[in-house]
Amino acid sequence: MSLPPEPTGDTSPDEEPIHRPEPAFRPVAFVVLSFVLAGGLGLMLGSVVPVPALRMPHFGNPFHDDPFAVADPAGGTWLDRSEPTRVDIGAVGVHAPLTALGLDYEGNFEVPEMWRPHEAGWFEAGPTPGEFGPTVLMGHVDTDRSGPAVFFPLKDIEEGDRIEVTRADGVVVVFEVSAIESYAKQRLPYEDVFGIEPEPALRLITCGGAFDRKSGGYTENLVVFATYTGHRDATEKDRARPLNGRDHFR
Repeated sequence: MSLPPEPTGDTSPDEEPIHRPEPAFRPVAFVVLSFVLAGGLGLMLGSVVPVPALRMPHFGNPFHDDPFAVADPAGGTWLDRSEPTRVDIGAVGVHAPLTALGLDYEGNFEVPEMWRPHEAGWFEAGPTPGEFGPTVLMGHVDTDRSGPAVFFPLKDIEEGDRIEVTRADGVVVVFEVSAIESYAKQRLPYEDVFGIEPEPALRLITCGGAFDRKSGGYTENLVVFATYTGHRDATEKDRARPLNGRDHFR
């Protein structure tokens, strides 16, 4: 998705140029469109609810009047785009491969395949780890076949726990858990989870609350919020870490 054209007119020589990095806002614009098209995250985030009106959710803009003006990431240590390939949370034993997730043909959020309980997904329309903005990972808490699934251990995660996400370019991006929240299925705060952030961030989403046998799903969503603490090149030890395979959940 392209950005609106740059405004015309002369720029004062005393004004600092505003940085408008297209890759960061292409995903954000796509996410906003997703909220209009979708009412939930499919099987994992609850049944689809009709959108009562084609009204964009409100995103607070910390950058004053220009919705496309953002803090210039070139002055920081933010990374270029590269797809995440795995997530590791040593404190709770999560070592999972990642697959890209988007929207299905009906405009609903995709979720990881139920027959691959060891696999989590990342929302590919959003920022990748180390870009400024929230990277969103989604995974099942359990499945009919496997019982516990990839994000079942998130019930035991704590503030301060370390999360490492490895990218296709061989960079490991490190985050620290800053909050764990539970929300009713139809009250997921999209702005807090997907909204614009001026620095890298991470969100993990799975099911939570009680299991409702009548609806066949859980009553809540568990959301883990994590802040960026740095990145490094993957070491041999990083590359040798085993992933939890499908047999891990049988």
